[in-house]
Amino acid sequence: MKSAGFTLVELLVTIAVMTIVATIAVPGFQGMLARNQLAADYNVVLSGLNQARSEAIKRRENVTFRVTQASPWEYRITTADNNDIAIRSARGGQVSITSTNITFNALGRRANCTSSCDITVDHSDAGDFDLRVSTTGRIGKPTS
Repeated sequence: MKSAGFTLVELLVTIAVMTIVATIAVPGFQGMLARNQLAADYNVVLSGLNQARSEAIKRRENVTFRVTQASPWEYRITTADNNDIAIRSARGGQVSITSTNITFNALGRRANCTSSCDITVDHSDAGDFDLRVSTTGRIGKPTS
């Protein structure tokens, strides 16, 4: 007599294999999510710096990129008379950026920096990326 279905041994083996696969896959997936969040936040900060520089050139006045909160990060782009152009913040608390104020003049050059002209975007699990604003206003990765 044949009966349809699975035996107890077959079900236990299937559950064991699924558990092993899940144990291997979950840490890799979490690492990928952390790296993607770091890359996304890095791109938001990079675009914010570029926006501040572009606004300074467009408005022909000083515009400041100011990190108002390091972790979870928040930045503001403001004009010389303290009018906000843009405000951006992190979606989670795992990414932080170094506090700084960078002012761009009407030619798009860096007018000044408080503390440092380097910005580090850091994720607690995925590492960090660095940005540097040169005296000419160019924004990119540090060369050293």
